[in-house]
Amino acid sequence: MNDWQYCVTTLPKVSRTFALNIAVLRGEIHRSVLVAYLFCRTVDTVEDAGKLDAGTKIKLLLEFARLMEDPAYRKEGLGRWVKDCEVVDGAPNDLDLLSQSARVFNVFDALKESHQQQIIPSVSKMARGMAHFQKRFQSNQLTPLESEDELEEYCYFVAGIVGEMLCNLFLLELPYLSDEARQTMKNNAVSFGLGLQMTNISKDVVADRERGWSYIPKGLIREKGLTVEEFHSGVSVEKNLEILEKLLQKTTGHLRDALKFSLAIPNHKLSLRLFCIWPLWMAMETVARLHNNPALLASAAPVKISRNTVRRILWYTPLFAFSDFLLKLSFEKILKTRDLQNPPCFNLEGLQARLKKIPLDPVISKTQTV
Repeated sequence: MNDWQYCVTTLPKVSRTFALNIAVLRGEIHRSVLVAYLFCRTVDTVEDAGKLDAGTKIKLLLEFARLMEDPAYRKEGLGRWVKDCEVVDGAPNDLDLLSQSARVFNVFDALKESHQQQIIPSVSKMARGMAHFQKRFQSNQLTPLESEDELEEYCYFVAGIVGEMLCNLFLLELPYLSDEARQTMKNNAVSFGLGLQMTNISKDVVADRERGWSYIPKGLIREKGLTVEEFHSGVSVEKNLEILEKLLQKTTGHLRDALKFSLAIPNHKLSLRLFCIWPLWMAMETVARLHNNPALLASAAPVKISRNTVRRILWYTPLFAFSDFLLKLSFEKILKTRDLQNPPCFNLEGLQARLKKIPLDPVISKTQTV
């Protein structure tokens, strides 16, 4: 098995959902997005390690950022980084990906330079952003996010960056796109990523709590007169659902922005449209199922849409993906819950201004030792 075949066969093992929409792409954009996703999955595996202390995670994340940015250093440092990752815990397929990082980099090095230049800063910033939030982790108690602003900032580093990166890669494929459509994609790319991430946060509340994190901001919890401890102990199912409903409403606003992004892609670029539509439709179906659902709070098992729903999305969306009107109609049919119809507008400029104030650790320089 060559390195590219390894990447192709590994993708569905580490993400069945994204393997579906990445597979619809063709040519160089397919190779670039697949490799970029495996890099993102690599740093995500380090961040998600449940038994690993925050200090070790920070070191591994910052070192990976250096490996991304410095090809010369990578030649001598990648093997050491893979060895250091032996302490990371997680699913066997994720750990195999860590151990085979050199194979992913081999494919990456053969990509177009213009594609590499979109992937490098995005993955590097993601790793450093994750390291920044790991500094706040307290191993002896639940670590919550403070506010809705901080939730947006966290989601930017783990998903909004991906939206930016994909937007930039797609624009390389769309040189004749109108200025208006180009700006629409740029304006909504981050929000697209935030929408998918907040969907995951909403469905994984209990599972995240059990590994020591709470992505439900303190501010949302306090608005309902609860403490963080009371929210997570479930003293009031009614108030807990109200808190999660507010998060779902915010999520819905981001998913509406994701639809704008998708519709800005020319309808004859069907593979690019389907790449966006499939995860978006799955997220919308998930949000609809989470709405006012007490089961969300009853088990660590995430609330998932059925396989039949996934198959239905994959089967019927290609039939009308060319039509903006039919896509909007289908979107609104899924989002038929009245309470989620008027989500707040996303302030991209406000987020960008806050991100400039976050002191990310610089990648270790060539003259420093690890």
